[in-house]
Amino acid sequence: MASSRRRIVSNSEPITTLAMKPFRLIAALFLSPLLSLASQAATYKVGEVVTEITNLVDRATGQPVPVSQLEGKILFIDFFAHWCPVCQAAAPQILTEIDQWYDTREGNLDGIPVLHIGANLQADSNTANRNATTTFIQRYKFPLTIQDTSRRLQGRFGPTSGQPTFVIINGVTNSATHKPWELLYARFSYQDSTGSRPIDTFRAAIDSVQAGPPELRDFTILPGGGLKLSVIGGPPARLSVEWSTNLNQWRATGTTIPADAMFPYELPPLNAGPSAFLRVRRVN
Repeated sequence: MASSRRRIVSNSEPITTLAMKPFRLIAALFLSPLLSLASQAATYKVGEVVTEITNLVDRATGQPVPVSQLEGKILFIDFFAHWCPVCQAAAPQILTEIDQWYDTREGNLDGIPVLHIGANLQADSNTANRNATTTFIQRYKFPLTIQDTSRRLQGRFGPTSGQPTFVIINGVTNSATHKPWELLYARFSYQDSTGSRPIDTFRAAIDSVQAGPPELRDFTILPGGGLKLSVIGGPPARLSVEWSTNLNQWRATGTTIPADAMFPYELPPLNAGPSAFLRVRRVN
C-alpha cells in the first residue's frame, strides 16, 4: 500500500469526522474556535464558551496544562484554600461522591470521564502554606491542581470574596449536546441557606453531557505502512478500520481497535488499495 496516497475521510455518524491528506491534516481539530475567541472580562454565564482553558497553569510544574490533557473529559474545577473550613468540609464529600462515584462507573451516564481539577487560591509564599496546600491536595487526591492565587480565573465565574467555587465545563469537543468548553454550571460556596449539599446538582450537570461519535485526533504513518492514531469522543467501543477507492463501497481492512485500547494506538500495515480512503466505524 502506498502510504503517500492514504487519506482518512469524513462521513456520517458513527464514523469519524477527521479528514486528512498524507502527512497533513485538512480538518480543524475543534480548537480553533476556542483559540480565536477574544478574552472577556465579564462573569461567564452558563452556556457560554470558557476561553481560559488554554491558560491553566499546573501547580506541580509551573507549566501550562496541555489542552490535550483536558479534551474528551468533563472538567470539575474546585477553587479552594487549604485553611478554608468550608473547603475542608466539602473535600471528602467531593472525593467520594464525585471522583470515586464516576471512577467506579467509568464516567458519566454516557461513559465520558470526569476530571477533578483543584484550583489553589492560596499563594505558596512561604514553606508553611506551600506544604499545607500540598498536604490538602494529597489527602483529597486531586488528579490535577492549577494555580489561581490572583483569583483572576475564579472571578470569571463569580465572587472572589471567599471560597470554594465550583465550576463544571464540557471538554468533549464533539458532544451531541454541548459546545466544546461550554460552561455547564458554576456555584459559589458549598451550602446554601437551607444547608443542602449540591452533589445532586453537580451530577445532573455532569450527566447532561452526551458523547458524539469517536473522532481521530491525530495520526502518524509508521515505517512499513502502519499507522499510529489517537481517538477522542464517544463512549468506549470497538472500532473497525475500513477502506474505499470511491467513497461508496467500503471494505474491512481486517483491523479492529478494541474498546479498551489505550491511545495513541498502533495499527499494522493495512490491507488496502494503493489509493485508498480510510474511515473508522463503531462496531456494535
